[in-house]
Amino acid sequence: MKRRSIFVFLATSLAILIPAPGRFIYGFVLMLEFNLVMLVGTLLTSLVKKIKLNDMMTIIILFGLLSFTILFRQIIILINPEIILTIGFLIYVIPVSFVTIGYIFNEDLNIIQKAHLKNRLRLNMLHSLTYSLFGLLFFLIRDLAGYGTFTFFGKNHQIMEKVIIDSDKLGFFTFIASIPGALLMSSIFLFLYVYIRNRIDMIQKIEG
Repeated sequence: MKRRSIFVFLATSLAILIPAPGRFIYGFVLMLEFNLVMLVGTLLTSLVKKIKLNDMMTIIILFGLLSFTILFRQIIILINPEIILTIGFLIYVIPVSFVTIGYIFNEDLNIIQKAHLKNRLRLNMLHSLTYSLFGLLFFLIRDLAGYGTFTFFGKNHQIMEKVIIDSDKLGFFTFIASIPGALLMSSIFLFLYVYIRNRIDMIQKIEG
């Protein structure tokens, strides 16, 4: 696993997973945005390079991703405005983080120029989907163990909250719903994520 991939995971964990409310519904929306921004960012990167505007790449892609995020935000508002009111500015952290750390821009321009769009999409989406699985599991555990509930989209623009575990039986596990609990969980998930990604990379190198 490349070092920059670890930086992406660390940055998004600190900026999104930890301050976000420990409810599955909010994690689902953020991970959905994460994958869509990755898709749009990859396509925009290829478009900018194709029309040879490399000098303006950062500005163009930042503007494009923020515009897409605003559109995504408006769609979620139509579905359930409470979600946007709760996660607030976090919805803008994902596109800004991508541009800041330069994740969607390959460190080696020669590699990006030689690689086909299909291959770049496959690799980027594989990475984002893998991360999203860990993110969804992270929010699911916080929702179940921290609150004893499962939350998702409900009827009439409301959030459905189904009680799975009685609050009196949660005890120490409510710690998971707190920010220190989120920090502890994110460190564990980081270790697992990096380990699995490294194993996948090793298998791909052996097969290649």
